[in-house]
Amino acid sequence: MSTPQHDPTTADLAAEYLLGDRPAPKGVPARVARATRKAKALQMRRAGISVEAIAAHLKVHPRTVYTWLRDALAAIPREEANELRLLELDRLDAIVRGLFPDAVAGDVRAAEGCLKVMERRARLLNLDAAHTAGLEQVGSLLDRLVNGEG
Repeated sequence: MSTPQHDPTTADLAAEYLLGDRPAPKGVPARVARATRKAKALQMRRAGISVEAIAAHLKVHPRTVYTWLRDALAAIPREEANELRLLELDRLDAIVRGLFPDAVAGDVRAAEGCLKVMERRARLLNLDAAHTAGLEQVGSLLDRLVNGEG
């Protein structure tokens, strides 16, 4: 007499996989590898490594790293995200402190470095979006004045 066949549950399959009795279901190793790489990217970025260097290390496009970091940041509670922003702002301040005296003294490379840091700070604080919104309001006001609507 044969034993009745039962359909294995997901828990059964997972247990067999973890015990090494069954190969991993399709897609599981890829998902685990992707999650591991995303976590590594976040860890590297927190350590101050550039997105380009992270992308090169993980052999992905920099946009992929930006997407991973954006998604990870969105998943972090607001307080922790604010802490990360403050950490990044502190790093930017340290860079400017090192470059600023030379930039003021006329060193073109130091001045360019300061400008890049200032651009990054503006993006981080979303200052450019506020500036754009202000320009749109001014443009709308000018349109109304020119068209006699104001």
